[in-house]
Amino acid sequence: MPTFDRTTIVRGPCKITFDSATFYSKGNVVLTTALTTFDKVADAYGPVGKAKQDFSCVVEFEPTGEIEALTVLYALGNTAMGTGIYGATDKPLVITALDKTYTIKNAAITQIPSIRATANNTAFGSVQFTGLLSIGGDPADVTDYMALSTGGAIGTAFDPSKIITAPYTATLAGSLAFMSEAGFEIAFDLGLSPITVDGIGTVDMALQSLGATITCIPTGVAVDAFQTYFDTLDAGEDLASASLDISTATSGGLNFDCAAVQILDLASRFSPSENRLGQLTMAAKRTFTTGAPNALFTVASV
Repeated sequence: MPTFDRTTIVRGPCKITFDSATFYSKGNVVLTTALTTFDKVADAYGPVGKAKQDFSCVVEFEPTGEIEALTVLYALGNTAMGTGIYGATDKPLVITALDKTYTIKNAAITQIPSIRATANNTAFGSVQFTGLLSIGGDPADVTDYMALSTGGAIGTAFDPSKIITAPYTATLAGSLAFMSEAGFEIAFDLGLSPITVDGIGTVDMALQSLGATITCIPTGVAVDAFQTYFDTLDAGEDLASASLDISTATSGGLNFDCAAVQILDLASRFSPSENRLGQLTMAAKRTFTTGAPNALFTVASV
């Protein structure tokens, strides 16, 4: 008869620290250690084995929604294209649980969390960190990517009073103010290009593109309030643009700003049970001052 020791099953929450910030998760924290491989192939036999090409550690979780560490989560809004996001000094990410502590030696944010500006949900979507080989590390030594040590308490840094859920108002072009039927959703499109060295693997990632898309269902404005943004446009002409501010009067909430957004589409609904205006989609537009690029977006607390 087989036997089993139930004490080998480990469960429990954790805290995450990165760049002097402490995060707690709304749901599970998932750490994935992943080998990138290539096939060794013989014409007579097909694939005869797989070999290591690269290695990384990916950490993903949804922050609880504490309005803090915004300069950590949204640091790339004013970063020049081509910049390596891992910097000159390794930034460790530490996952602390009661049984073990996992230290990712060299981490950076590779998926910016979406923002939910609403009174009916917490503020952030999932954030993703990717851990690469530490500076001067040996790619054959896994501890130069991640090290395990004794566990510890998850601490007392969690502050539920910082989870701010509040109504938000948008202001377009400095004067058109409106609320949203279901809050404002802000999604970020982060494009990264790996920087690789043969025999070492990925040593950095360079910023290749950055975008922000804002969606909402406007309410409290006339049905033709956005019509001007679709008017007098020839094929090939730049879309009309305007500044966008999304903020709340509730202290501790979020303030999201774009120097310019362009309106992509607006739905109109003809129904006895729904308001006429449907989903509005806007995209952040890069602006320049005397040839120098301005921040694509800024995120701050009120």
